[in-house]
Amino acid sequence: MTFKLKTTLVAAAILVAAPAAAQQSNYVAAAYSKDTGNVGFATGHSEDSVKTTALSECQTGGASDCVVAIAGPDMCISLARATNKNRLGLGGGATRADSQSKAMSECAQNDAQGCNIHDTYCAPETIR
Repeated sequence: MTFKLKTTLVAAAILVAAPAAAQQSNYVAAAYSKDTGNVGFATGHSEDSVKTTALSECQTGGASDCVVAIAGPDMCISLARATNKNRLGLGGGATRADSQSKAMSECAQNDAQGCNIHDTYCAPETIR
């Protein structure tokens, strides 16, 4: 194989891979209803769209007081729920572990026990 052909193949591979990277979701949001305990999550390409989608998901089932609790780019959001009380915690962080730790801490407030992680959403999904 000649140098020119190798260069062309490498350039073609980069062009094929580039759209996949551009399609990755970079924003994440979580919305919460204090009255019902509903939580909605969304990931996507713009902060406004993920906020709208998270609010819509939260409102499923009739919740009318949903508010965006956490939203932003390049982060994870986790939800922890308690087993002994109607308590939950939402936490956001730069890594899965950070968001989960914050959610667990928030959940455990006010004597809530048996908190465990129910969901973690990251944007982009490659965050560890």
